[in-house]
Amino acid sequence: MTVSTHLVPGVMLRRDPATPAPVVFDVCRSGTWYPCDFKPAATFQEVHRSTSMYLGELYDIVPSQGATLLYALFPNAYIDANRHETDVDPDLLADAWAGPGTLNPTVKSKLGIGLIHSLAGNSPLYAEKLTAADVRQRIEGYYLPYHNELARIIDAHHAVRKVSYHISCHSMASIGGRSTLDAGSPRSEIDIGDLNGKSCGPELTALVARTFADAGYQVTSNFHYAGAECCTRHGRPAEGRHSLQIEINRKLYMDEQSCTKHEGFGKLQAVIAELARVLAADLAAR
Repeated sequence: MTVSTHLVPGVMLRRDPATPAPVVFDVCRSGTWYPCDFKPAATFQEVHRSTSMYLGELYDIVPSQGATLLYALFPNAYIDANRHETDVDPDLLADAWAGPGTLNPTVKSKLGIGLIHSLAGNSPLYAEKLTAADVRQRIEGYYLPYHNELARIIDAHHAVRKVSYHISCHSMASIGGRSTLDAGSPRSEIDIGDLNGKSCGPELTALVARTFADAGYQVTSNFHYAGAECCTRHGRPAEGRHSLQIEINRKLYMDEQSCTKHEGFGKLQAVIAELARVLAADLAAR
């Protein structure tokens, strides 16, 4: 299948099949295009480990099966597209926040992984506080363009059949880290999040779970992660806009110590291709 590529340098990459099904996969936390104004105090190795490594490459197969792929090029340590734009710890700022909106930090900010991360692994990410203007620039230059493009894709797909599938793609460490709610706990192989039934219909959740389970993977739902901003922002199942999050255990496709891919990568990518095909076929049958 012919695939075209569209690039916004430093911000996002979109890959479109010639005849797209109303399915979009978004990979928002794997970017490694580090902006020039990003000056962390933590080492590059610590910062880089916070990305969902190889996830863009893993899902790059989906356009061949008729799905659109949207990939954030900026690192989630710079600004995290899977957080609400007000989820900022005011203690990170050198001056007062003047909007837009009022800051509303959640437990994610307190753990150091809000919209603007404060930790890289176990190390402070910054030596000095950021200005409110710097944070706003990140929101306006990176975060909003990404979400606006994702919304545009979903709108275009929805217009075709009045139904669309959006898959938010993530990976997780095999053991919960210090800045997670399940610190020290082993993770399942695949965890599917639908905001506990709020971001998509049960049929989509069941279809995704069955595809991975049929391939031999251990699947849980809403166990480690129920979903975050990407599903909250774009999932409106009552309107036929279904959003679902997939968390893949990194041990399935890479060595977590050396950060290198292993033989499991190819098998997992084949299952992801099958998932894209199954989702497109499911919508075509409606």
